[in-house]
Amino acid sequence: MVDEDDIIAHYSAGTLLDLLVERLRRHRTDDIGKAFRATLTTLHNKGTIDLLGPARTIGNSPIDQHDFFTAMHVYCDLIPELKAEVPAMLAAVKALVARAGNDGVSGMPNSAYRSWAEQGDRAQATLAAIDPADPEDAAYVFVGLQALAKSEPEAALTQAIGYLVGMFAPARSAAAKAVGTMALATLEERIRVADALTAARMIADDNSLGHIVTAICEIARAYADTEGAAVALIDEANKQVGDQAIHQVSLELMFHGEALSPAVVAGLTTIAHKVMAGNRGTLDNIDASGGELVTHGRLDEALELITPLISAHDELTSLEVFDSFAHALLQLAPDQLAKVLMGWLLSLDPNLGAATLSLVRHHHGNAPLVLEVEGATLGLSDADTILLAHRAIGYLFTRSITAGSLVLGLIRGAAEEPRKLMADILFDPLLINYSGELADWLRQRAEHSSDPARPIITELLARLKAYTDGLHKAGRIKELRPSERERLIENHRQHESMRQTHKQAQKKSIFMSIVSRSVLLYGNRSVSYFEGPNGKKQRSEMKLHRVSHSVEAPRLDILEPFDLDYTLRAFRSMGRAK
Repeated sequence: MVDEDDIIAHYSAGTLLDLLVERLRRHRTDDIGKAFRATLTTLHNKGTIDLLGPARTIGNSPIDQHDFFTAMHVYCDLIPELKAEVPAMLAAVKALVARAGNDGVSGMPNSAYRSWAEQGDRAQATLAAIDPADPEDAAYVFVGLQALAKSEPEAALTQAIGYLVGMFAPARSAAAKAVGTMALATLEERIRVADALTAARMIADDNSLGHIVTAICEIARAYADTEGAAVALIDEANKQVGDQAIHQVSLELMFHGEALSPAVVAGLTTIAHKVMAGNRGTLDNIDASGGELVTHGRLDEALELITPLISAHDELTSLEVFDSFAHALLQLAPDQLAKVLMGWLLSLDPNLGAATLSLVRHHHGNAPLVLEVEGATLGLSDADTILLAHRAIGYLFTRSITAGSLVLGLIRGAAEEPRKLMADILFDPLLINYSGELADWLRQRAEHSSDPARPIITELLARLKAYTDGLHKAGRIKELRPSERERLIENHRQHESMRQTHKQAQKKSIFMSIVSRSVLLYGNRSVSYFEGPNGKKQRSEMKLHRVSHSVEAPRLDILEPFDLDYTLRAFRSMGRAK
């Protein structure tokens, strides 16, 4: 009785929303909350209060947004049990959705409405009450058709097809989404829907077209006998898709790509290739799709999806947009990853060459990225093997161990003449420029007597020793030493270059956006104070440690930078003999 009196009093005073928030903020799922909601439902269904009244005017309510979402969750729990006419319930639900705005949970009231509409003849009444030409009512066409399909699937299908081939674009989009979720028990029903979607495609705007394509994909995913119709519709839709349809396709690939048949994925891939490089949201979806396909063992389809986009757009070669795809590739076995990189390098596409380096740069960890190429070289001609070795060094020069492992693998399976040529370019320009990390890695490999590349490695290390010994024979040549002024200028240049690089890295760092930054002029520890749970200040001391990182610069970048740059450009631009 206390609850009833409080509810009636607050309802009369116009403060029912405040009571809902106060009572249910901490008791939504416990017995106290359940009892309070039961009392609310009883009072509403008896006609003592109109619980939907405050919801219909919630757009003008002074409650803050946090309290609004508390109230919205309460209404979502209550709506399926409330008695109301369709117009009154629709108005309340629309007001809740509008106040929620673009929040991720803004669709929750619609889900509650669907549960409510599944009872009695409310679904039919909903479809009769809404305006199929009103974009704001499109969501309720979808909800109404889904609710009707629960009790009257044949009627729901007939009405959905009517909307599909009708003249109102908002209802057409909603109906396309709905038929993609319906159970189509017989072949006749599936043919009927496929024919309706095909007819709707010819009169659809871009948004509706996207929903039509995703609907046929969902049907093909559930029923294999509709694959042919799906592929045919996708091929025809490809001629008329725009940005909105492409975005819908990207969502379908992202959420269900790994479950779709290869033929359907191939059709959607062709549509996805039409995306504009500036449509970052769509590209993010395509990136996630590529990553999922790689993870589910569909590497070739993932490459077919992503590779042409990289090739077509210079701004995508960094793989920053395709970071999920890059991460998935780096989880592949070394021989599979090598096959991907070899394919990109042998394509002779400069964008794919740059993407090869970007992918290797995405590799993190203490150990370098080592490629296993023995099985991947099967079927390569001597000319392609030599071409691949040159382009690998040209593009992966700054990742010397990765480039060296690839070329070393190519040498092992090559004939005598290509073998000698590749050993030469592995030595110069790669090994003589990186006589530190690369040479150390080769020495470690040479310790394993079972390594088939051991004779080649031993020969390369001997050549390196002779080369460095020759350099040291001349001793120090005073005339070649830079002056103090020249050294200061170079040190300043390097310092400024590193400072700018560090600033650019800070701009991209997510950590710098969530932490405060302090500059310590001296000392080796930081002391700060914070307020503890008892209200007293507590002292926190943090000792500071040095963080260092070393990078080996290529030797000839200092001695002969222009010659080295020219050599690498020549390696990167090398093509097949005509």
